[in-house]
Amino acid sequence: MSFADEVKRWVSPRSVGGQMALLLVATSIIAAASRPVMEQVLLNPSDVLQQFKLWQLVSPTFLVPPSPLGLIFGLIILLQTGAWLETQWSRPKVWLFVFGVNLLANVATVLVGLLSPSVFASSFFGGYTTIEALWIAQGLIVGPGRLNWFGFPLSGYAFAVIGAAFTLLAGITGSWVAVVPQVFGIIITVAWVQGYTPSQLLLRFRSRQLERDLRKRSSHLSVVKGQKNDRDSYLN
Repeated sequence: MSFADEVKRWVSPRSVGGQMALLLVATSIIAAASRPVMEQVLLNPSDVLQQFKLWQLVSPTFLVPPSPLGLIFGLIILLQTGAWLETQWSRPKVWLFVFGVNLLANVATVLVGLLSPSVFASSFFGGYTTIEALWIAQGLIVGPGRLNWFGFPLSGYAFAVIGAAFTLLAGITGSWVAVVPQVFGIIITVAWVQGYTPSQLLLRFRSRQLERDLRKRSSHLSVVKGQKNDRDSYLN
């Protein structure tokens, strides 16, 4: 496949990467053009807790700050990683992963807001959480294998570390408050790729619950030991 064909596959609206890229552009431009819209769709822990604006737990999933560099960088990552993950998982699983990671990360951020006045009074974009989740997921899936990053051959693990480093450096050089959802997104992504998805956790919980129920039901039973003179010849 030529590079031109690969780019066409990435930007196709039929692919997950292309659909996410369109959402990133559309929602970011609309929100940037209207301050009232921006205030309603950004994650504000104070609004979620005091005014019950629960839609803010998912509405900023594809919002990035109105910066040309951030928007272009986000488009490249979404197009590439979204298309790649679609080939590894499936379209529904990729969408579930994106919204699941954002929802869990935003819920955790709101809970932190109960303890931190700075987080409680802040607003958060969710686009960077999405971008880094896809980035790190691809790196972890590739693992010790090799991939190409802007012409540099890297292992998948190194690729994932670079993605996480953007968040950590932003928190160190800037404000830790601004990267709280992204930090939670990284943790949730690692757990998700390792198999600790909500459905898997629920399945494990039900399995253990069933095992406990079976143990309780069989607690009154006892093992009957055979006599020493029992002989297999009498068994039918």
